[in-house]
Amino acid sequence: MKILIRSVYLLIIVGLILAAQPAAAVDNCIQDVWKAHGHSQNLTCTANDVTISTVTNIDITAGGECKTVGGVKTCYCFQGQNVTFAADFSMPLTAQERYDIGFYIATDGDQTTKGALTGQCASTNVTNVNSPTFVNDDPAPDVCGDIKGVANSAYNPQIVRFALTMPCNPDDNGKLALPYCTTWRQPGSNQVCLGTGTSPATNDVFPGSPSKCFCGIKELDIFTETATIEVKKENISGNVAETGGSVTYSVSVKNLAEVASVTLDSLTDDIYGDITSVHGAITDTTCTLATIPAGNVTGNPYTCQFTATAPPGDAGDVVTDTVTACGTDSFGHSDICDDDPANFTYTDVKEPPTLTKTATAFTNVSCSVDVTYNVVVTNTSLANPGDSLTLNSLTDDKYGNITLVQGNVLSTTCGLDKASGGPGTLPAVINWGQNYSCSFVGKVNCSDLTSSNLIDTVTGSATDDDNVTYDDTSTPPFTDDATVHVTVNVTFP
Repeated sequence: MKILIRSVYLLIIVGLILAAQPAAAVDNCIQDVWKAHGHSQNLTCTANDVTISTVTNIDITAGGECKTVGGVKTCYCFQGQNVTFAADFSMPLTAQERYDIGFYIATDGDQTTKGALTGQCASTNVTNVNSPTFVNDDPAPDVCGDIKGVANSAYNPQIVRFALTMPCNPDDNGKLALPYCTTWRQPGSNQVCLGTGTSPATNDVFPGSPSKCFCGIKELDIFTETATIEVKKENISGNVAETGGSVTYSVSVKNLAEVASVTLDSLTDDIYGDITSVHGAITDTTCTLATIPAGNVTGNPYTCQFTATAPPGDAGDVVTDTVTACGTDSFGHSDICDDDPANFTYTDVKEPPTLTKTATAFTNVSCSVDVTYNVVVTNTSLANPGDSLTLNSLTDDKYGNITLVQGNVLSTTCGLDKASGGPGTLPAVINWGQNYSCSFVGKVNCSDLTSSNLIDTVTGSATDDDNVTYDDTSTPPFTDDATVHVTVNVTFP
């Protein structure tokens, strides 16, 4: 899960900065002011005599921050908050002479061209305080600036320094946009203008007719970025034996914001829980709820590691667990989260089974011996859960296949199913820590003896559930022998 917090940065174009800031009418948009002065019809704003051509030299004073890197000034504001900034607004004239010029900017988040017609707006007129190009052809008490002359003359365009507060929301192009309406009066409609006031009725900045205004959207060079945290988790200790062990993970949390720091509120693992303290399966940790600075600086990303105990498991199984980090940035945005998984694989531990054989001999006068052999196969895997063992065959180097009555194998329970009194037909599954027992009777002839002792060996073949085979080639070999001491009695006729 990833929670995104947006911020915006402003590409600053060098322009004129004036120390003084004008007063602004708040919450009154251009049509509200127009109707408050006794006009019943709606504005059409079809003329474009005066527009806003550029907005430059932007300085954020609240709700964001400006940084200069490599001589380039860049400003940021953050989505979901208001941003207050001042800028130079360039207002060129496309006609010959216009009076009492000013503009309205929507401050309620309406990003349409009608945003500055009604709703909430900030407005200003050109004055000798906010404009170095101010000129007023009207006598006192008129204080509103006029504009005249051809383009690029001393008074065309007018430069207006203006400060406003508006929501920091990007438009569809990922930029901060200003819906605005410019206003002016044409010759023949000029009146005494006392500037913006505290209500529509006292604001003299309104058009000379319904058409003498222009509404548009000025998209600033303010680009949005997505501020997030990025979590990376890595297994740095390797795999775990199937008998169990420990695993160590490294955790990295990167703050992708340019300005806002992020303070971690939680660091959790979906298997081990809180990774900032030693508890449960966590045996060691360096992780804390740190504050991560913004930008490419020391401490970003924040890194730590923790070690946890892994229980026994089956070889080949993969255990995946996920670390999730959540935090709050220095602008108050909470639930900034990200997560990342890591895993380990259980590896096989070879635990060879044992096979034992004992023999009991009986002597008869005809110099032949019937020997009963007991065979026990033990699964020595003790891990919980351990490997199961499948016994596939039992052979004797003197008697051959001891699971069948054949040759000198006179009888056998090895390989008999349980209904016939045996331990079960091979192959037989022996669970961890369990035994498989059986016996067979083999006949020994005196002519086969080279001494008074007969030694023969039983060999088993078995496969565990990790597909490891054990037989007489294993280390140690999956075999055992038994010695029969034979006493021969000879009877003469």
